Amino acid sequence: MTGSRPGLGVVGRRLAQFLLDEMLVFVPMLLLAIAVVWLFHPHGVALLTFLKIVFYTMLALDLVGQWFVNAWWPYRHGGQTPAMRWLRLRVVTLEGTHPSLAAFVVRELLMVVDGFAWGLTGIGVMLATRRRQRFGDVVARTVVVHVPRGRDGLGESADQAAFPGPDGDFGAVAGPQLALGRADVGLDRGHRHHE
Repeated sequence: MTGSRPGLGVVGRRLAQFLLDEMLVFVPMLLLAIAVVWLFHPHGVALLTFLKIVFYTMLALDLVGQWFVNAWWPYRHGGQTPAMRWLRLRVVTLEGTHPSLAAFVVRELLMVVDGFAWGLTGIGVMLATRRRQRFGDVVARTVVVHVPRGRDGLGESADQAAFPGPDGDFGAVAGPQLALGRADVGLDRGHRHHE
């Protein structure tokens, strides 16, 4: 991998993907909440209590929905959320392999950090890191890469590589070129370098 940093286009594409995935969960929850309030609302003083119950229930369902879309779904669908598939993005490990469920859970849990200050923390971290990783990616040791046409799972043959190839805008590639050097991952402790 070259020493050049990926272009800023990755940040914009990841923001679009994040907003699409958020809407995929939030809009149905909002419509369900409106329907419940409209169909089942009580009259009088109990209305405020009813609205609180609906709000907290929808908040809990939204959290479950976010976990499903951002952790479980990509784990089961080749590292892609629905919006990642639409925008041809994929989450891979730094070695270019499919991340574990634990890595997706870590990424989702650390969205609390990345989402701080309306997402400005995550954007700042992406702009500061060489591979345009948000904090959740750095900790989970993952990177988001571009999936070239024909490798998005639609009509892909069984003998094609499972992970994307080089992409100048994203600066990330699958396979050994993506992997960090021994010193970068701390594997050189107690080992001699063979050059």
